[in-house]
Amino acid sequence: MQHGKWRRIAAGLASLAGGLALGATPDLGGIWLPVESLSTPWPEPLPLTDAARTRYGAFDPDRDEPTGFCMPLGTPRNTLAGTSPMEVLQTADRVYFVFQPNLLNAETRRVYLDAPAKPADPDRLPTWLGTSRGHFEGDALVVETTEMEPQAILHGNGLTHSGQLRLRERWHLASDARRGRILVNDLVLDDPASFREPLRLRRVFAQAPDAQFAEGQCSERLWIDQLWRHRLMEHAAARKAATPPAAAGAK
Repeated sequence: MQHGKWRRIAAGLASLAGGLALGATPDLGGIWLPVESLSTPWPEPLPLTDAARTRYGAFDPDRDEPTGFCMPLGTPRNTLAGTSPMEVLQTADRVYFVFQPNLLNAETRRVYLDAPAKPADPDRLPTWLGTSRGHFEGDALVVETTEMEPQAILHGNGLTHSGQLRLRERWHLASDARRGRILVNDLVLDDPASFREPLRLRRVFAQAPDAQFAEGQCSERLWIDQLWRHRLMEHAAARKAATPPAAAGAK
């Protein structure tokens, strides 16, 4: 009788432990390489607004490619572009995504877990990587990123956004028959000023523990910095010129 009681207690504890394991936060950490064959390409044709199509058609890679001036790829291009490794580092309150998109730049994106949204601040400047906040929903890391620099293009062909881009992501682990453990990122790019409907993409990564990162160094010489500042001034002037003047005589 006593043995039966202890067996029931042990079974209950085992069941509880199994339940805790099932509900545990997944560990996305590791080094990953993108798998193009499992990823979703950009839609064709792109559902661009008239303003976005004008920007798209005017893109000049020699003049408008930010990485040519030692600038980052930015979010979400750092996740969507290239074939270089990505490292994920996970702590209790943050998830870090480290990218090596080329031999010049290295980028670290920080996702703050369960962080309260800050009130809107009209004076807050956008950044190349944006502000990312996330939380775990079951086995998925759900991330929302805003406040991204509009000079950061989304694709090497010159696709841009308005600066009002809202990026939503769901990162989760899965398995593939050929590659074993994979990391899947489902992305939604929502920018009504640029896209007539949200863009939905999928980026898949395979585990690659032996992949090597280069030590990127982008030399921001003074003339490069001055040239980029000149481009910023040109873009600001173009945006100002595109703003319709107030109606004459309006009161």
